[in-house]
Amino acid sequence: MNLVTGATGIVGMPIVVKLLQRGQTVRALHRSFSHRQRVLDAVRQACPEGLDRLTWCEGDVTDQASLEDALDGVHTVYHCAALVSFHPADATAMTRINAEGTAHLVNAMLHCETPRLVHVSSVAALGRKAGEPTTEDTLFEEQPGTTAYARSKHRAEMEVWRGTAEGLEGGLVVVNPTVVLGPGDFSRSSGALFRHIDQGLKWHPTGSNGFVASEDVAEVCVRLGTSDVRDQRFVLCGDQWPYQKVMNHIADALGKPHPSRPVYPWMRGLIWRVFALAEWVTGKRAVATRESIGNTGANHIYDGSRVVEVMGEVGPAWNYTPLEQAIEETTAAYRAQSGN
Repeated sequence: MNLVTGATGIVGMPIVVKLLQRGQTVRALHRSFSHRQRVLDAVRQACPEGLDRLTWCEGDVTDQASLEDALDGVHTVYHCAALVSFHPADATAMTRINAEGTAHLVNAMLHCETPRLVHVSSVAALGRKAGEPTTEDTLFEEQPGTTAYARSKHRAEMEVWRGTAEGLEGGLVVVNPTVVLGPGDFSRSSGALFRHIDQGLKWHPTGSNGFVASEDVAEVCVRLGTSDVRDQRFVLCGDQWPYQKVMNHIADALGKPHPSRPVYPWMRGLIWRVFALAEWVTGKRAVATRESIGNTGANHIYDGSRVVEVMGEVGPAWNYTPLEQAIEETTAAYRAQSGN
């Protein structure tokens, strides 16, 4: 039996599908208001016979008792539940969900003697050194521009590594994805970019970042989670593109004009202040915040090659989905969901 937290999310949903395609049994943790229908639709399309092996369990990572109920009979946990936000109002919630929620899960697993954990972290939980690619060995450190999200994910990683020291006998796999693109909630996180471009976004950052398809993150989690790999972490980065190139490809896929106005470094402070003022006046949450645009002028470099080698050792040769394909597939999902 496998437990997937965050089962309705951008990574949790394809993990559920891939586990069922492998003949596994899945228990999906959900909150009362979760959008379970998207998961059920994905399973019906990809693996209809797997519906009989999928069960739902209502619970929350902030409630350890509900986690212990969900862990009954479980061997492997795929921990995808997290809050991704760069809004200052969400800092406390990210600590509660990402850091403390992961601590609750680890404690529940130790209490229930659940042996194995696959933890979906983020490259935000790793460090950055100027001029050098971030790898699995780049340690987190506080720097100018470190976000509340990064702190919460780093603390979450400390909790899962604590679990290995305290008795997770089946071992731990940690994945650190770059920006994940894939079907999901297009009102938040990377999904909101498709909605903003569809609505005519004209501005683009001047920096670059790493990107990876949600299907790739799920494939890595499932293949390594069902292997003998233990107590290792893996950076996941399929392509490194300028933001403008990514946004132009999304615009092309949507049939919209390219965002053509660059956000230069000197403009960022003015932009987030204008949005903050608009939020204060209207009560509507700002599209951009100090944290969300603070690092978008930098060129972030990541080395995601180690996982390619290890994936080939535990199964057939594997490589990342081209980013162009990931954008096309995500756009198709956005169109289907929005009716455009």
